[in-house]
Order: sequence, then C-alpha cells, then structure tokens
Amino acid sequence: MNVANFATHSHFATVGLGKELDYLVENLSMLVSAGMPVVSALGAIAEETPSHRMKRILLAMRTDIEGGSALWATLEKSGLFRAHVVSLVRIGEESGRLVENLKVISIEEEKDRLFRSKLRSAMTYPIFVLVVTAVVGIGIAWFILPKLALVFSQLKITLPWITRVLIGMGVFLNTSGWKVIPLAAALLATLFYFVFFFPKTKVIGQYLLFFIPGVRQLVKEVETARFGYLLGTLLSAGMPVTKSLDSLAKATDSIPYRKLFLHLRDSIEEGNSFQKSFEMLRRGDRRISRPIQQLIVAAERSGNLPETFLKIGSTYESKADATTKNLAVILEPILLVLVWLGVVGVALAVILPIYSLVGGLNQNESPTPPPVEGGVTAVSPESPQEAMPLETQSVSMENVESKIVPETVTVLLRVQKTGTGYLNVRDTPSVSGALVGKVLPGDELSSSEERDGWFSVVLPDGKMGWVSGDYVKTIRESLP
Repeated sequence: MNVANFATHSHFATVGLGKELDYLVENLSMLVSAGMPVVSALGAIAEETPSHRMKRILLAMRTDIEGGSALWATLEKSGLFRAHVVSLVRIGEESGRLVENLKVISIEEEKDRLFRSKLRSAMTYPIFVLVVTAVVGIGIAWFILPKLALVFSQLKITLPWITRVLIGMGVFLNTSGWKVIPLAAALLATLFYFVFFFPKTKVIGQYLLFFIPGVRQLVKEVETARFGYLLGTLLSAGMPVTKSLDSLAKATDSIPYRKLFLHLRDSIEEGNSFQKSFEMLRRGDRRISRPIQQLIVAAERSGNLPETFLKIGSTYESKADATTKNLAVILEPILLVLVWLGVVGVALAVILPIYSLVGGLNQNESPTPPPVEGGVTAVSPESPQEAMPLETQSVSMENVESKIVPETVTVLLRVQKTGTGYLNVRDTPSVSGALVGKVLPGDELSSSEERDGWFSVVLPDGKMGWVSGDYVKTIRESLP
C-alpha cells in the first residue's frame, strides 16, 4: 500500500490514530537520537505497534523512504501529520537537526495531549450531571406526572400554573414521547455536528464560543499558547517568519485564529513589521491581547523574537491550565443550582394543589351543630328563634331534625376502595357539588334515597350529602 493513497482520505485516516501518531513521533525521536537510521526505526516501530492500520501506514512510509523520498515529504503525503510537524521535520533534515526537532515535536505533542486530557476531565463531570438530570426529568415528566394529573382531575380543584405546565408536559410525553424524544435527540446531534465539526460550518460554533465568558477566555489562552510556542519553536529551528506563520495557520483548528495568522503572514510578506500588521487589524480585535502585541513589537525591535514567543507560549500554557481548573469549579455550583431549581419546581407542582385542597376543605367545613338538651336543640340567646312563639319554634326544630335525620332508612351502604384512599361527600348528586366531607373505605352509611347513580347519606356529625354509587356497595336493604 502506497502512502499517497492515504492522502486522498486523510480526513478519515486519522480517526482513531491519535495515540498511535503520538507513539510514532515519540519512539522515532528516541530511536533516531540513538543512531538508528530512519528506515530501520520505522520498521522497528511497525513491529511493536498493536494497531494493524498503523502498521500498514508505517510499512508504506518505509517503502517510500527506501525509494528515495525524504521523511518530511513522506509525512506530508500521508496527510496524517499537522503542518508544523512536517515543517519541523523538513527543517531538521535540511539543517542536520532532525534529532533535536523530533524531540521538540515529541514535547509539543505531549503538552497538547496533556492539555486535552485535562480539558476532557474538567468537562466530564458537568456533562454527566446534565445528562443524568435530563434523564431523570424526562422520566418524571413521562411516567409520574400523568398519574398526578389523574389524581388532581378527580379532586376537581383549580391547579396552579406550574402544575398545569408540568402536567401538560407529562401528558404530551406520555402520548408522543416515544416519537418526539428520539427525533429531538437526532436534531440536536445533527445541529451540534454542523455547528462545531462540519468543515464548512464549524466556524459558526467557534465564533459562538467567544460569547461564553469562561470559554472565551480559555480559547484565547489556548490559542495564544499555541501561537507563542509553535512560532517560537519554528523560528528557533531557523524557519522564516512568513513560513512559520503559514505552518501555524495550518496547525490550528480555530478558523478565527487561522484568519489572524494568515493576515500576519500576508502583511509581513508585503514588507510590513509586526507593529504595522497589528495596527491593520480591526479596532476591537482581541484575539491577541494588546499587551502581547506590544511585547512582540518590542521583541522584533530587539531581535529576540524566538525567545519571546517561547516565553509567551509557556506563560499562556500555565494560564490555560489554571482556567481549565477554575472553569470546572465554577460550573459545578451552577449545575447544582439548576438541578435544585428543577427539584423545587417539581415539589411546588405537587405541593401547591394539595395545599389548595386542604384550604378548600377548611372553607367548606361548617360549624358543629350545637348540643341537644332533652331532645331539643339548644338555642343561643342571640338567636332569632328566641323571639318566635313556642309553636313556631317547635315547627322549626322539626324541620331541622327532618333534614338531619331521615325519617325512613331503607339501605345500608359500605364504602369501597378508591384511587385516592377516600370518598368525597358532596352537597348535590353531582361531581360539581361542593364538598361536604369525606368517608373512608370500609365505612358504613345509611341511605334513604338514590338519584342518578348517587346515594344520599348521613355523616356521623349529622351532615347530609351524596356519594357516588360507583364506590359504595349495598350490604343491607329495607332497614327499619
């Protein structure tokens, strides 16, 4: 297999080869520095690598070098290595500093790998919390809220807006969730890919990152560190400024910074200094901070650009590391607050209707009837009945007693099990009637009338009401 065949599909060839490429650079540096020829070093590395894909690539590279190709040309044709790596290898081969430049490449790749690992570790926990919270929230809305909706509908109470919203979400998910959730997940994944990974549109996501305060600072520090370290390394290796900037532009994945590096390259090719090139940038451009620009201008005047760029790279590498740690520390309490707000919202959606129900029962509860003395209801001195003739009072008392205790009891009922654990007693034979009280499963009640599937009952406190015939059973008829 020829290495040139990989160049055509370089975008796909690098997938899953990150560790193998680092392994190649590190071991090639050690073996060449030990005096082993490049061809033999590639063969030795191919024998030890566990990846069959990488083994085929290394053997193809060895074949090309044996055919007379330079190492840098072979690396460039493979399409597997970033531009600055190829540039450093080329400079090393042409200047006799291949061993030194391979060591520089190995160190730079190790730094990049460590930073990416720290960034992944910092973001793993927040992402895990978000995923778990989303799954739990969808589960509650999908399976629990519809049951609460059924209970609240039986209570016939006015629900607060937060309860109505959550119940609406639950009902929607219960009916359409199996279609909506996979579709929404697919759309989000597609949108995420096109915004952050698709070559022609990922610039949108890269510009969006500049609007997120913590992430914006991290991106600037990472790109400034890469800018300083790579440019300083390439200049120290003897590469001209314009070619170094060109290699740097090819090495970065950030399109905004790539445009900046290409601008600097083109401007310096036209004979401008770094100072003039920075002045030609748009006002307000902060991709490279003003102090760093001034430091580069001063280094250009003093002829100390390589050392200055390396110092910039080292400084901002430390800043990026600190920002990564701080970002993880900041994100954790923010996520906890979001989770807490979600829990509070669900709790309020459940508690507020229950509170409203209890308040309604207290309002509907009438005063306890006054005690009966000698079979006649005691009358308060302030009562209007005090002014009535005795005969009128007697008639009035008879009417009251006829409402409290029916004259003829015909049926004995027993309350059955309900979904709520109790049975509502209403003042009219209808679910729209006002609540008079509640009875429990197993309670026995007397009834003298049936109307539209409802039974009139007398409660232990003397109140009269109606219960649904769906939740009672007749256990004795024609009682005296």
